[in-house]
Amino acid sequence: MQATEKGDAVVVTVDPDNCAALWKTVEPWVAQGKKRVVLDFGHVSFINSLNIAQIVALRHRCGPSGTEIRVAGLKENIKAVFRILRLDKLFPLDLDLAGALA
Repeated sequence: MQATEKGDAVVVTVDPDNCAALWKTVEPWVAQGKKRVVLDFGHVSFINSLNIAQIVALRHRCGPSGTEIRVAGLKENIKAVFRILRLDKLFPLDLDLAGALA
């Protein structure tokens, strides 16, 4: 996973084959006090239950520090999975990268 600082946010390019490294990628930024992390799904066409679990765990771990997790660039099939799992209650699903950074 790759993380890039964009103003007051950190953009993490999601790699579905390496979601286990999600917290390891984000943790240093949270420790530095970043209050927004954007997960960029722009290049992701498939997501499995392990990936979902890592995203939910990341949100849970970031909660105590006040760091907000946003998702961006979701393809329709991934939005459908998020809706089925009711994750649309936790994350706005229709944001592009620019919208998630705003």
